[in-house]
Amino acid sequence: MGDVLYLDSHIHLWELERFDYKWPTAELKKIFCNFSPEDLAESMKPTPVRDVIAVQVLNHSEAETRYLLELAKKHSFIRGVVGWVDLTDPKVEQNLSILAKDSRLVGVRDILDFHETNWILREDVQHGLHAVQGQNLTFDLLLRPQHCKYAIQLVKKFPGLKMVIDHIGKPHIKNQEMIGWRDEIEELSQYSNIYCKLSGMVTEADLDAWTVADLQPYVTHVVECFGPDRCMFGSDWPVCTLAGATYSTVIDALNSCLQHLSVDQKLPIFGKNAAQFYGIR
Repeated sequence: MGDVLYLDSHIHLWELERFDYKWPTAELKKIFCNFSPEDLAESMKPTPVRDVIAVQVLNHSEAETRYLLELAKKHSFIRGVVGWVDLTDPKVEQNLSILAKDSRLVGVRDILDFHETNWILREDVQHGLHAVQGQNLTFDLLLRPQHCKYAIQLVKKFPGLKMVIDHIGKPHIKNQEMIGWRDEIEELSQYSNIYCKLSGMVTEADLDAWTVADLQPYVTHVVECFGPDRCMFGSDWPVCTLAGATYSTVIDALNSCLQHLSVDQKLPIFGKNAAQFYGIR
């Protein structure tokens, strides 16, 4: 992994006419258009980041996962794909084994907003997560504050499954709310197989007037809880542009929030930790 110095753990790519996307919607004018690997490469150009993990945005579509894997095959800087599989399908083991024949598949995610709040505690979902673990894949936890208490129950049952919390659990940064989220993040951090992405924060803040100071207490808390070795940078490009943030802006904001760390502590957050988590070599 010595060649992966910078690795963005969380980007998205989509072609709106290719699939029936439930999100983004037409109201989100800044991102309701196609975003290609070429667009991403251009956005990254002013930064030191050259490698990324592509993450699904479409539930109920293994086809989107195969599409992302094809893009990764054509564009070597897409080092891995976090895809989707129906965790509730009785044939989940078979379906996963087929997808996992492509070594670029590094993990699975399901957008929990489309389910009941305690969906991850369902027996069939947990059967699917055992299949994910059996394939030596990871699981991205896309949580909101209302999901955290159920996530705590989940992680207790899966000490051998590597999971990462996307977007620091989507706290209400715009309102500077930390009650509840603060304690639940701390509890989740007690499990050594759970990591956290320092991503998606600018879009939880005031889209038109966010500042680094708004993000700082949330970043500080996450790093204190998980330690620098279990935190990873994610740009959440192109979603970050909803907050008027370029790729460079997102990196600069996180760098500012991490200025209390030494270089040796900070650098792995921008690459090595994600590479180790997702098994990128």
